[in-house]
Amino acid sequence: MAQIPLSPDVDGVSAVCIRDGAFLLVERGREPSKGWLAFPGGRREDGEAPQTAAIRELFEETGIRATEVSYLNTVVFDYSTPEFPAPKAYHLAVFLVHDATGDAVAADDAAAVHWLTLKEMAAFDVTESVLEMAHLLAKQFKS
Repeated sequence: MAQIPLSPDVDGVSAVCIRDGAFLLVERGREPSKGWLAFPGGRREDGEAPQTAAIRELFEETGIRATEVSYLNTVVFDYSTPEFPAPKAYHLAVFLVHDATGDAVAADDAAAVHWLTLKEMAAFDVTESVLEMAHLLAKQFKS
């Protein structure tokens, strides 16, 4: 995964939260990716800093509170919709959460929440970008 610099113009954000070797994942309750597991996150609001959006989305989807995140990478997806069939690039900034507190519960558009290790993720439908980021982080934390 190539490192892409953080831009204030990102479309959406993800918050990577790790506890005891397990990653916090939400089951998407709506399209796109309904039923798939991904890191908590969503669209950035107009004028909102990406870091602030990551903290907000984490809380809205899981009830987990945080105040400190650090930028990891930006993932670029190409997608289209029936209304807009021409492919569009969607820039998703991924942040690592440093001070998560609270118990995770499914809220907002999350159908469920799971704390899963890399090994446990194999039993679920997990997005490719999440698996790639989880593998990179697992190696980093073992070092």
